Amino acid sequence: MRASALLGPDGPFARGIPGYEHRPSQMRMADAVEDALGDDSVLLCEAGTGTGKTLAYLVPAVLSGRKVVISTGTRALQDQIVEHDLPLLEEHLGFPIHAAVMKGLGNYLCLRRYDEFRRSADAVHGSHARHLPILEHWRRNTVTGDRAELEGLAEDAPIWSQVMSGSDTRIGARCVHYEDCFVTRMRREAEDARLVIVNHHLYFADLSMRGPHGAAILPEHEAVIFDEAHQIED
Repeated sequence: MRASALLGPDGPFARGIPGYEHRPSQMRMADAVEDALGDDSVLLCEAGTGTGKTLAYLVPAVLSGRKVVISTGTRALQDQIVEHDLPLLEEHLGFPIHAAVMKGLGNYLCLRRYDEFRRSADAVHGSHARHLPILEHWRRNTVTGDRAELEGLAEDAPIWSQVMSGSDTRIGARCVHYEDCFVTRMRREAEDARLVIVNHHLYFADLSMRGPHGAAILPEHEAVIFDEAHQIED
């Protein structure tokens, strides 16, 4: 069945969502995305407000059976896709969708730096002393180590810079936390997933590192879909 039919008046979304209204523009976009994925072609699509563009590309991407990277302009859209849109698809399409999120290293807690910081003299002074209990409580409960999950701590709180991951902090398999490392786990999940959700900054950072002597960040993939593509130039 075509992706557009699933989004149409007789599809599972119309049957399962009260008040659902199918959108002809969304169905046309879904057909165009499905054709582009099937033909290995390039599609440039301008979708106005109310088109429902996210489902218009997610449904054909899921149905394609290919390894597809979805690149967004903002982390907020990454979170929306993972927390809202993909669960909606799973519910109404009736099968699990294996997706993974990849963000820049600075979004993840470094377990080695966290342990070192907790034992340091800096941990008991100033704002660090107030914020450390928040961090410790979150550390005990988080599965992903993603900063976006950390509530009660301001975005610019200085303590995060003391414990976040970074290219200069990773020491690979020599680290005692390597197997439990949130970045290691994130990359392994991305290798196994069919959909990988990233943002433009990470996607182009990956491109800049590829080459005969480079080290790719993202797993190998067969197609990429840029949402909020107007931000790519920046």
